Amino acid sequence: MDAPTNQPNVPVSWQHTGGSARFWLLTVLTGVGAGFGAIALMGILHAVQHIAYGYSHGSFQAGVVRAPHWRPLVAMTIGGVIMSSAWLALRRFGPALHGLSESLWEGTGKLPFLATLLNGVFQMVAVAFGATLGREGAPKEVGAAVGSKLADLFAMSDAQRRVLVACGAGAGMAAVYNVPLGGALFGVEVLLGTLSLPVVAPAIACSAVATAVSWIGLPDRPTYVLPALPVGSSLLAWALVFGPVAGIVTALYVKSISWGKKRLGTGWLRSASLVAVFSATGALAIGWPGVLGNGKDVTQLAFVGSLGLGVAAVLLVLRPLAASAFLRAGAIGGLFTPTLTVGVLLGSLGGHAWGALGGAHEPLPAYAAIGGAALLAAAMQAPLAAVVLTLELTDTGISLAVPILIALTGAMLVARALDDRSIYTVSRPPIEHPRERGKH
Repeated sequence: MDAPTNQPNVPVSWQHTGGSARFWLLTVLTGVGAGFGAIALMGILHAVQHIAYGYSHGSFQAGVVRAPHWRPLVAMTIGGVIMSSAWLALRRFGPALHGLSESLWEGTGKLPFLATLLNGVFQMVAVAFGATLGREGAPKEVGAAVGSKLADLFAMSDAQRRVLVACGAGAGMAAVYNVPLGGALFGVEVLLGTLSLPVVAPAIACSAVATAVSWIGLPDRPTYVLPALPVGSSLLAWALVFGPVAGIVTALYVKSISWGKKRLGTGWLRSASLVAVFSATGALAIGWPGVLGNGKDVTQLAFVGSLGLGVAAVLLVLRPLAASAFLRAGAIGGLFTPTLTVGVLLGSLGGHAWGALGGAHEPLPAYAAIGGAALLAAAMQAPLAAVVLTLELTDTGISLAVPILIALTGAMLVARALDDRSIYTVSRPPIEHPRERGKH
């Protein structure tokens, strides 16, 4: 399969990555490192959340709601100061850091090990405080750093390093979300733009190892809990109508992410802007706590129909705006769960509208799941990864596959007609090179 046209020039001939015992050993070791990294990162996430919002059990969203009304503003302001200082120090004193995608598409996949690990930890801490970004960015960075380091230690070729880095990134995502096949497909379809066997096989093996290792410290269960979801003709008709609507929303969403990735200023200006965005989001969370964090809890509430119609509509607007603002101010983080959340909210609202027109017969979670998968596929420009990830995350089996495929086809066609970029290919400048530091 050739590289998608929405990605930079990615080589698609991987026959020289090698099937040697050494390469496969490094694939397994990368999975082990990604699995243990995921355990450590999730421990950091929960520890920071509990300290910042003063709770010891339950979900993040419930902890925020139970906290005193002033706590989100104070916690987010403190988080903004800590994270802006941490990223400023990394930019000034660490090696030049380019994004993971850029390193794979435009370079050799070589990543500075310690700086990449620190960047992953910083991303997880930012999400723990409440930054409206995805937590998968951190385990992707850690898994990729492990793959790059092992490739250097064992003198692997550039092509082999890039495969190990992509496998490690997908494995980190697989370990955190318990999605071994979805993580593998993310690594090859999104990061490498190919589905050739020499790449898919090690990616699956690496993600399987990482997921198994993560069970030592993380739950072996789906991320989201949904009821049984029957599929009928009404849902198929809705999926046909919903797809193009999701495509339009996706194009707007991608444009907002593109705006966000055009970073605002440098040095102290960027740091001050990031503190301001943290504080503003904390103030906003006093009335709308669902704006905080990666969106996992909001998505779960939408899946079980516990999110009010008005709240869903407001969060559908606020969450993308907040994510773009964080990126614009210089925060670094994932986009997977925030994008899924937008799709789930849109699907939930679409299900309500369909019911008002007399067309809804299936449970509301079915509409939410289809919406999440459709918008995710269009935003990532990776339909296979989006479908598998949705099915693994929700453990809904194959029952929703047909309406999901119908909806995502319409969403992708319309989204690509309006804007052929994905959330991972919109321009984003790298963290500034050391020689530029003296100018700030």
